[in-house]
Amino acid sequence: MPDAPSPNYALLALEIENQALRAEAQRLRQDRTSVADHQALVDRYEQTQVRFRTVFEHSPLGQKIINSALTICQANPAIVAMLGFTHTSELVGRKIMDFAHPDHRADWQELQTQLWAHQMPYFVLETRLVRQSGSAFWCQVTSVLFPDEAGELGYTTLIDVDEQKRREASP
Repeated sequence: MPDAPSPNYALLALEIENQALRAEAQRLRQDRTSVADHQALVDRYEQTQVRFRTVFEHSPLGQKIINSALTICQANPAIVAMLGFTHTSELVGRKIMDFAHPDHRADWQELQTQLWAHQMPYFVLETRLVRQSGSAFWCQVTSVLFPDEAGELGYTTLIDVDEQKRREASP
């Protein structure tokens, strides 16, 4: 007949199992905390996205996000209307040079050079753009670079200053 385990051995085995269970419980608490921390980060990120979209979409200023090739990645309704279109999809994927007045194409090339060569943290210029109708207008452009997972992008704000330019030109 086999010998029964000694009481000390049984207590030791129970203590080892108890320690393993405590360690597992601690790991589960840490995992739960990690998940909660991650969810809090996700929630904060989503809040910042909602804030940005709200400001971007409802701004009375023309706003667009461009890449280093000056391709429009995102456009708000104000710039869509400013250029005489009805939907953002009509601008996204097009180059801002498509709308540059022929006499002012160099302005955009200078913006591109200055920003993406990091010669300036932001770039401001007054230039002319051409609407879908063919009419030209003056605008003040401010662009600043920001990092993105796809590289650096330019956040650009356009203010229609055409009326101001007309007043300045009038005697």
